[in-house]
Parts: sequence; structure tokens; C-alpha cells
Amino acid sequence: MPSPAPFLLRWFAYLAFAGSVAAADVFFKPGDVVAFAGGEDLTALAEQGHLECLLLRAFPELRLTFRNLAHEGDTVFQQQRDLNYPPVEQQLDQVGATVVIAQFGLMESLAGNSKLTEFSSALEGLLDRLSANGKRRVVLLGPGPISPTSPAQTRFQALELYVTAVRRAAQRRELRCLFPGDSGGALAAHYRDGVHLNEFGLTLLARQTAQMLGGSRVTAIITGRDDVRLTELVRQKNQLWVHYDRPQNWAFLNGDRTVQPSSRDHRDPSIRWFPEEMKQWLPLIEAQEREIWQLAARQGTK
Repeated sequence: MPSPAPFLLRWFAYLAFAGSVAAADVFFKPGDVVAFAGGEDLTALAEQGHLECLLLRAFPELRLTFRNLAHEGDTVFQQQRDLNYPPVEQQLDQVGATVVIAQFGLMESLAGNSKLTEFSSALEGLLDRLSANGKRRVVLLGPGPISPTSPAQTRFQALELYVTAVRRAAQRRELRCLFPGDSGGALAAHYRDGVHLNEFGLTLLARQTAQMLGGSRVTAIITGRDDVRLTELVRQKNQLWVHYDRPQNWAFLNGDRTVQPSSRDHRDPSIRWFPEEMKQWLPLIEAQEREIWQLAARQGTK
């Protein structure tokens, strides 16, 4: 991990950048369900839980719920899933999402300038699906940047054009948006492979995003101590969600093997035991969330 001095300099530069956001109206509403949609960095950001912890501590009275619907490899063009797996808009309805935090454009930029128009069109279509004609509020995170020392940098020569396309889409729709890298280079040294953020880089991105959405309340949290117990509970809850949302034997649950004898009750083949068994994850997740809300309410800005 880097020494704290250069990090603090970069972080104070970011706080200056975010100062205009601090006085903004509170973005979240009581009972909001916040869903993540995007590729590998968003998947890791959601699973890490730091963004979730900051917002829970900043707004404990709102009892926010977080669900990770991002998948590694997702792009605006395609969100590859197993047979009969619900599309992202159906999942958003199923979890009752009211807010979507989305990030796209990094890997799409590898296609170069020739695909930029197609990207912009696909992004608009995906945003329509995510927002459900305004039913859900969308927060758009811009793609990248990648590490300036990454060996893959030459493959991302069109990235700035895609960043501009994302920025314009956010402006057209009047979306809340944040572009990593606008914070004085705070992310530049924190990549695990030159393209995707490492643990410390994800923490910085979480702080940037939380600051944008939570303003001065989040600033008070960031300048204090991390809550280790809350982080532990959030990560445990997120792991429970992974077990429920991404079962390893999806083919037996809802895929192409639902008619197999092992997918049905041995005494009554008309009964499918697996879907009912999967529902047992939900009360575990809900119980964990109640404990998280209680702890967040006790900790607050301490």
C-alpha cells in the first residue's frame, strides 16, 4: 500500500473538487434500494462494500438496501447470462430497485472510433432499460481511466472519446455522474493489472462516489475512522446475496435441466424442491440487513 502522504494530498484535491456537491440536496430517499449495473470494476466495488458502508453510516435513518446486479464482462452491447436468467431490467424490478449506479464504456472502447456511434446508441437504450422511463434514478459513473503505466494503454486510445460519449449521455438525461480521474489523479497508481482497480483503488472510487451522492455527511465519515464491524457485516451480506443471485447450479434451478429427476422431489416429481430451497437465502439476507441498519444507526458519524 502506498505511503499516506501522497494519498492525502490527492484526497484533499478531490475534496476541493467535490465541494460544490457537498451542499447539494440529499440524493437518497427513505427505503431506497440501490442496485449496481456494470462490468468488472462495478462488480468488485459492490462486493467490496466500502461505498455501501459510507452511505449507510451517513444516512442510517434512510435504511438503504444494496443489491449487486453487475457482472464481469457486461457491456452496453451485451449482458451475457445463462439460459432463462432474467435480464437486468427484470432483476431490477424483482429487487425493487429505485436507484441504479451504473458504469460502462471501458472495455467497449477497445473497439475504437469506428464503434463510437454504436456505443452511444446502445448506451441510450440500456439507460432506458435501467431507468424504466424515470421510475428508477440512475447514477452514471464514467469509464476508466486506466493506469498511465499500463502495458495495455495503447489498446485504449479511443477511451477519451467514450468518456465524452458517457458524459454527454449523462448531461442529456440530467443524471448524477462522476468520472474517475477528475480528482487530481487519485486513482492513477491503484490498479491490479493496469486496467482494473485494486482494493485501494476501489476504496478511492467508493469515497468519490459516496462524496458525490452524500455531500457533507459523507465527508464527516471519511475523515473519521472506518467501522470494521460494519464492513464485515456488509461483506457477509453481499456474499449471501451472491449465493442467492448466482447459484452455481443454475441449470437445475431455472436453466435447461429443470426436468431432470434430481431437480424434482423423489416422492412427487411434480414438485421442484430447488426453487423453494433457494428462497431460504432471503430471510438470512434480510436478518443481516437489519443488523447492519442497527449498527449503522449506532455508529453514525463517530
